[in-house]
Amino acid sequence: MGLREENAARTRRAITEAALDLFVGRGYDATTMEEVATAAGVGTSTLYRYFPSKDLLLLGPLKVAGHLADALRSRPADEPHDVALGEALLDVLAAPREHAQVTRVHQVLAATPGVRAAALEVLLEERRDLESALLERMGREPGDLHGLMSARVAVLVLEWYQDLAERLDAEGTWSAETAVNREDVEAHLRETLAALAAEPPLLPRLR
Repeated sequence: MGLREENAARTRRAITEAALDLFVGRGYDATTMEEVATAAGVGTSTLYRYFPSKDLLLLGPLKVAGHLADALRSRPADEPHDVALGEALLDVLAAPREHAQVTRVHQVLAATPGVRAAALEVLLEERRDLESALLERMGREPGDLHGLMSARVAVLVLEWYQDLAERLDAEGTWSAETAVNREDVEAHLRETLAALAAEPPLLPRLR
């Protein structure tokens, strides 16, 4: 990661932390984007460049499917589709994750029923973006069942891994502040994917 990317990631993290402090402390509905910008020490235009809406600001830590779509699009064009998807998964899972932020996002969502529908729509849009990225790469038509199922399985692996990390963090056996070791993540992902290949998910069958 270059200096520019590091600075952008640092700014994004500072904005997210400031926003979650306000959302948890004052309430999501009572907090304005201008107040978030002030708390984060950035201009309002900078805030909107990183997060075009308050919903997207809140949901940033949950956006794993969107990161996977971006990672998949960045893979070499001549790479086999399954390898490209696997390597994209590894890139996303091995990136530093702010699991404490994820916990606070869920806390805000639980306390703010009015934002849950918007949250669901944002997450669904991310999944549709991943499905589109995979279908384009595979040369399949929109709505192709095989491509859609492949994308959903990748999302399930991401969500399962995220749930595991959050549970270990809550138990104190894994630290959200500890840098992720890519080699450990790769070994764990290989084991997970091998288990899925050895015993594929049960599919409905008619007699």
